[in-house]
Amino acid sequence: MGYSYKSYSDTKEVFKKFVNAAEGQAVYGISRSHIMEMAKKAGAVYKVGNTALINTEIFEAYLEQFKENPVPLPKYIVDKTKLNK
Repeated sequence: MGYSYKSYSDTKEVFKKFVNAAEGQAVYGISRSHIMEMAKKAGAVYKVGNTALINTEIFEAYLEQFKENPVPLPKYIVDKTKLNK
């Protein structure tokens, strides 16, 4: 039995509240060492025995501070493949 989701937002309802570094790496596309460093800065790390878990709600709130406004595209986009001919 498998699930077929189109995007991360489709999985938000079934997503775990706590993930380990490997799961966080797969979800956020950030290396394990970088995600642990950021999670520590966010205060989202919970130690359970030898395992470090990341609270995704706290971590995502921390990630929001890095959000950048979108940059509008130029009016005319040059097709570089046509320039080489």
